[in-house]
Amino acid sequence: MFTRRSSALAAQALCTAALATVLATATPASAQTTVDCSETALSTAIDNANSTGDDTLLLSPGCVYTLTAPLPTITGNLVIDGNHSTITRSSATRFGILRVGAGGNLTVHDVALTNGDAPDFGGGIANYGRLTVIRSIIRDNHANYSGGIGGVPGTTTRIESTSITGNTANINGGGVANDGDMTIVGSRVIGNTAVTGVGGGAANDGTLQIVRSNVNENRARRAGGVANVGGGSTTITDTNVNNNTATVAAPGGVLNTGGTVVLNSSRVRGNQPTNCAGSDIPVPNCVG
Repeated sequence: MFTRRSSALAAQALCTAALATVLATATPASAQTTVDCSETALSTAIDNANSTGDDTLLLSPGCVYTLTAPLPTITGNLVIDGNHSTITRSSATRFGILRVGAGGNLTVHDVALTNGDAPDFGGGIANYGRLTVIRSIIRDNHANYSGGIGGVPGTTTRIESTSITGNTANINGGGVANDGDMTIVGSRVIGNTAVTGVGGGAANDGTLQIVRSNVNENRARRAGGVANVGGGSTTITDTNVNNNTATVAAPGGVLNTGGTVVLNSSRVRGNQPTNCAGSDIPVPNCVG
């Protein structure tokens, strides 16, 4: 959906339980490293984790890690436990916040990723491997494709209990764009923008599942909410796709240009100028 193929291809206990579930199903990290509140310390910790292959980075509580240069690509099995910290870019140089390499496996928990500006895709996180994001904030990032989070073909991405807001793609996938296998559960994809393309909230030409989430108030040239293109498969279950806007052509809610879209017990309402009417391929169980 980056059109890489076409363009060159309630409380602390709950948080602890969510992270424990992921750690139990992933390859266990063999070490824990406390990361001081500085860009240098974070960059060095990721480099060291890549060298050892397995690590959990415990970020300093409430710290703002301000980046002036890109962090190392994650190539090992790494957990970043944020402790309510923020990782943000403060530089004239364009780069995304986190990048998962082809052999990398990253879990991000309880961290805000902001102000990334990737020249290609994945302003918040660019995934070339395996990625899990839990109870985090992906906000105000920018890229040509997938302003917030993007996954290339062959990748696996799981997003759980996370807020993806205020991100912008120049072309497709303001919030997320997926060419691989992506699952979004219990999350908010709200107020994102795809400026000249489709899928202000989410754009997919891989396999995308959205479950018990809100995809609301996003904007795009077409399909402000969700766009399924290029033979992709999108399943939307127990989810709201409401009040999204297409600025040029219908539909405003859900678009299917190829492949399949399935709506299960979901609500597509209040989108402008239409909910699904005008989709190249009709979206079953969607009215208006």
